[in-house]
Amino acid sequence: MRQRWANEAPELDTTPIAVIARLGRAHAYTDRALHAVFTEYGLTRLSFDVLASLRRVGAPYQLTPTSLYQALMRTSGAITHTLHQLVYAGLVERLPSEHDGRSVLVALTPAGVALVDRVGPEHLANERRMLAPLTADEQATLAALLRRLLIEFEREQGGPSRPDIDGRS
Repeated sequence: MRQRWANEAPELDTTPIAVIARLGRAHAYTDRALHAVFTEYGLTRLSFDVLASLRRVGAPYQLTPTSLYQALMRTSGAITHTLHQLVYAGLVERLPSEHDGRSVLVALTPAGVALVDRVGPEHLANERRMLAPLTADEQATLAALLRRLLIEFEREQGGPSRPDIDGRS
């Protein structure tokens, strides 16, 4: 791709394509592989992300819908739609907040906990499989570089500082 651009418009600096196009392709491949695991359990990536977010906060596995959509960087409408499906499936329930009568909490049901605990190890094995071509050091380097890039993206967007995957801000 870059060579073709160099032939047609040699004055263009196409070096970003080497990263951005590959990020896009990697996203497409990883999404496909993640989707394959989640659909075996009747889930989408977003529904699994919601369930996993609730599971990792610890008992009683509750968050507000606002916390979920901010943490998952999705619209409130997408979270509301997903929560409706998860309630219908019996994996989460909406509970009134004990501290604020105007708000609700989303809580994992025992079936939701069991599902995350069943899918989680398979999901992580799938992610390990996708990253297997890279050594542990290469994975750490890639993670650090992507973290640095994301910090800058989030700073530019003026968004709230989010804890990183490793819990760092």
